[in-house]
Amino acid sequence: MKKISIVIPAKDEEKRLPGFLKTVIEYCAQSRNSYEIIIVDDGSQDGTAKAALDLRGDFAALKVLSLERNHGKGYAVKQGFLNAQGEIVLFLDADGSTSPREIERHLNWFDQGYDIVIGSRVLKDDASRVDALPHRRWMGSIFNFLVSNLLIKGIKDTQCGFKMFRSSVVPVVFGPMRLEGFGFDLEVLYLAQKNHLRTKEVAVNWTHVDGSKVHLFKDSLRMFGNILEIKQWHG
Repeated sequence: MKKISIVIPAKDEEKRLPGFLKTVIEYCAQSRNSYEIIIVDDGSQDGTAKAALDLRGDFAALKVLSLERNHGKGYAVKQGFLNAQGEIVLFLDADGSTSPREIERHLNWFDQGYDIVIGSRVLKDDASRVDALPHRRWMGSIFNFLVSNLLIKGIKDTQCGFKMFRSSVVPVVFGPMRLEGFGFDLEVLYLAQKNHLRTKEVAVNWTHVDGSKVHLFKDSLRMFGNILEIKQWHG
């Protein structure tokens, strides 16, 4: 039996979070593994924290960390990871685009010696389906091409919101992490490669959910700048 920590960063997710969180709680409750769930409220202006706390009666190992102001997804994930108690620590997006069922479908890779397991919307297998908007697929392909040539080799999708880490490597990749926004995945994976950590990219089921906080063009431009920052900081 493994102890697993699920970190869910959330900003202004009062409407979408409860439904997905109920799904996660149901999944954890029926598992043979031991779970804790950590919701990190990233300076929300709505009732995100209360919506999560209202479900604590359904799952005792549910924690809510409330940040005083909005920092960004990367900062929120880092705070959740630094407070996690599990031997495997992972994050899921609050919109529910990736189901918690992907967790135990891919846990076996840790038994095979991998340190990090990351979901991919590019890789395909018979058990996975990706439902993404065409323009997001197109932009994602361009972005991933640039990333693979300028920063991180051998990974086809750096931005999927499903990543699992052996707890022993969390300080290695999240300790030096400086990016607080959506580009944090790039920094974490770059640090993983720099420290020769074994990373497995796996196909996952992923579904587009309306209401994304990502501004496709603006955030893509910002992440191109993040590539240069990462090479300057850690190169």
